[in-house]
Formats: sequence, structure tokens, C-alpha cells
Amino acid sequence: MDAKALMEVIKPKQTTLLMVTCVVAYFIALKLHDQPFSLGRFCLTFVATILAVAGTTALNMWLDSDIDAMMCRTCKRPVPSGRLSPPACAAYGTTLFCLGLLLGYFVNTSLVVVLFLGLFFDIIVYTIMLKRRSPYSIVLGGLAGAMPCLAGWTAAAGKIELAGILAALIILLWIPAHIWYLSMYYEEDYRNAKIPMLPLVTGMEKASWAIVVSIAFMLVTVAVLFFVAPLGVTYLVISLTTVGFLLYKSVKFALSPKREEAKNMYRLASITLGIVYLAMVIGAIVG
Repeated sequence: MDAKALMEVIKPKQTTLLMVTCVVAYFIALKLHDQPFSLGRFCLTFVATILAVAGTTALNMWLDSDIDAMMCRTCKRPVPSGRLSPPACAAYGTTLFCLGLLLGYFVNTSLVVVLFLGLFFDIIVYTIMLKRRSPYSIVLGGLAGAMPCLAGWTAAAGKIELAGILAALIILLWIPAHIWYLSMYYEEDYRNAKIPMLPLVTGMEKASWAIVVSIAFMLVTVAVLFFVAPLGVTYLVISLTTVGFLLYKSVKFALSPKREEAKNMYRLASITLGIVYLAMVIGAIVG
């Protein structure tokens, strides 16, 4: 079996970004609860989560292989290109996820619940139920992207709590910018695959204002988290400035949306999330 294909099918870059949110949330939750760091528990959490995320991603790639084949951006992925058979991809994803779930059990049952919810929202709600039918698919499907963060927090805290939900909510509110800006740039691909992304259904302008609203709520959530989690003023200043700049740029884009500029907005959104989570680390350490 092609080892490179097995690596590609779990989307290493995307998985890495999700795991960053998991690790950051884990350490902030430890600080909030004033708990000592256990290398064994951390490693178990990390491996369980990354296996669950990777497995879910592989299952998503298996289920989406037919539409991936219709899009120039995705037609060279392992399954549509024939480098990995659909049954092999399905078995690979299922095995990874089940191993992750099993390891999660040795951390706490709350982590198992969160990891399962990640699979449920990504595979059942988003991929199977909504992606090919609703322009609002990512609103509920985006919950899957927030689960690794909540998983890290839950593993450290031992339960699902408000601060962890807020940290995960930041990601959920960021996802519309991440997905819809990309779909604007690759509009023809999505049309060929008949995926009803919001920008294709309502037009770029209305979708752009929907993104503005989502980022505005993201800005509010970033501020609320400051009052709930053990994050210093440094976090507040950096994160508000960064998300505020993204909000400004998104409003500017919505006033005059251009397809060519959408990819730059997609990149800016990705950088913004990275800086916000870096600010959480700095704020937790420096204050």
C-alpha cells in the first residue's frame, strides 16, 4: 500500500492545525485547574485525538472521493486518482478512529464523547446529510473542526466546561471565513461538483456579509474568553487586534468582493486563528 497516499488522505496540514488547538486548550485547562503536568496523560490525549482526527479525515476523503474527482483542486487526491482504493481508505479511517477512541477511554469518558461528536458532526451531519444539499452545511458541520480544541480542554479538565466551549466556539465562528472564502476562489470547482456552498447560492456579496457577522461574533467570543479563562491582558490585546483586523478586512472585501482577492482573505483567516491561539499561550504564560 502507498505510504504517501496514506499520509495524504489524513490531510497533514489540516490535522496539524487542529492538533495545535488541542494542545493549547490542554495546557490552558491545566493552568485554570492548577493541575500538575503529566507527560503520560498528555501523550495519551495527544495520540488519541490525532488518531481520531486523522481517522475522521480519511473517512471524509473516502465519502467525498466522487466529488473530489470532479474538482481540479482535489482530483489528484489518493482515492480519486486511484492511488488508494475506496475500501482501503474506509478501512484505514475506521481503524485509526477506533484506536483513537479506545485510547481516549484511558484518559476519561468525556474525551471519548467529544471525539465521537467530532466524527458525528463531520461524517454524519456535514458530509452525508448537508454538504451536497444545504448552503449552510458548514454551520453545523463546523462543529467538527471545534472538537479537537474541546477534546484537549476536556482531557485536562476531566469534564466539558464553559471555558473549553468558548475556546472551541472561536474556531466554529472562524470556519465560515476559512471555507466560504476558499469556495469563492474555487467557484468553478464547486459548481462542477454541484456542491451548494453559500457564495454560489446567494452570491459573493451576501456570503461575504455572512462572514463579517461570523467574524464579529468571533471577536466577541475572544473577549468573553478573557474573563472566563486564565489568560492575561497580553492575550486580550493581541487577539482583539488580530481578529479586529480580520473583521476590518472582511468588511472591506464585502463592500467590493473580488474572486481573486478571496484567496488572500482565506490565507488571512488562517493566519488569524494561528495568532489567536498563540496569544492564548503567551497570555497564559506571561499574563
